[in-house]
Amino acid sequence: MQHLTPDNRDLVLQYYQDEKRAKIDHRKRLAEHFGVAINALRIRAYRARAVLQECVHECLQQSAA
Repeated sequence: MQHLTPDNRDLVLQYYQDEKRAKIDHRKRLAEHFGVAINALRIRAYRARAVLQECVHECLQQSAA
């Protein structure tokens, strides 16, 4: 999480909250908060998640070595 900007860190933490309809409504409010369209929010969340996945992958490789 330290590799992410504060905005992206908040985005990731908030983006994956809630379930079903509450998740949809929350993501709409989150997009409004960041001043972007919902599709742009999805892309930002995907990119932030990709950074986190790469970091976890690297950490696992280091600990296995």
